[in-house]
Amino acid sequence: MWLTARERLTLAGLGAAALLGIGVLLWQRPPLAVPGSPTPAEAAHWTLALEQARQVDVNTAGAAELERLPGVGPKLAQRIVDHRRAHGRFRTAEELQEVRGIGPALYESLKDDVTTR
Repeated sequence: MWLTARERLTLAGLGAAALLGIGVLLWQRPPLAVPGSPTPAEAAHWTLALEQARQVDVNTAGAAELERLPGVGPKLAQRIVDHRRAHGRFRTAEELQEVRGIGPALYESLKDDVTTR
């Protein structure tokens, strides 16, 4: 053998220390920015825009669109449309609770998915 046991042990220790150092450098390095990727502010803007696009406007939606909401079937969707025709636009999302069949529990599951733009 061309290396003694002590030299092999020293070399293994140096290799392990180098690997540990490289791991620390990679761990501390900020994530790579992909060309064309949005900045955090742009990403937040798009996230908000997507959330708003997913919301259903209860003042303009038809029964079929209202059925996309969790817990809203064909009959309840039609009741929402009928309530809107009889009483006018909903001023706030909370007014949905005036529709027969929408109680506090169902409203809680709907409130983030509806808007009254």
